[in-house]
Amino acid sequence: MKMEQLIVQYLYSNKKVTLQDVGTFIISADINIPVDSEKDTVLPENAIEFKYDPKAGVDEGLIDYIVANSRKIKPLATSDLESFISLNKQFLNIGKPLVMEGLGTLHKTQIGDYAFTQAGTSHVMLQDAPKIVTEKIIEKVTFATPPKEKSAGINKMAVIGVLGFIVLGALALLAYYFINKKNSDTGNENVEISTAAKDTTNNASTSTALITDTSVAKKLKDSIAAVRPVNTSDT
Repeated sequence: MKMEQLIVQYLYSNKKVTLQDVGTFIISADINIPVDSEKDTVLPENAIEFKYDPKAGVDEGLIDYIVANSRKIKPLATSDLESFISLNKQFLNIGKPLVMEGLGTLHKTQIGDYAFTQAGTSHVMLQDAPKIVTEKIIEKVTFATPPKEKSAGINKMAVIGVLGFIVLGALALLAYYFINKKNSDTGNENVEISTAAKDTTNNASTSTALITDTSVAKKLKDSIAAVRPVNTSDT
């Protein structure tokens, strides 16, 4: 609902409304203006009076009415009203009148104040403050376990991750086993080769020693035979 509509409705219900730094509109108490008719109602002459007041204060009743009928919090309703008044004062200063349906026209005079011309007819429907309808939510009791799609997806990924970890571990153990086995076989071969070479060397040394011993014994025997004197009795 527009701000000017709320202002007019409040004036008709309260008989008085003040716009800050502008002035006050007053409806005579002995004038009854219908507000629930679907047709336009002719306003009596001088039914609405305007008092110009550049020092007029804030109308708290108007702000409360705006809050009740717009569902806005009070600071926001106050800010909206101030913006409406400030903007229209700027328009009035450049010669553009403020027209409010069901109320009249406000314009600026040559001497700098504001003058008011009452509307000829009124057609304002007062509205009750909107009611917030609340419905009681009845929860259906069920013992069924709700599906857990997200949890199932997470569990599935966890299982896949664990299986992958196990497979990688098994592959690592197999690789470690074959590498150790290969190293062990290579070591045994080296030991056998070394042992065989050592045995061959020992045999060769033994043979050489035997050959040497035999040669030495033969030379020693020949030397003894050459040195021993000839027995004369034998001749």
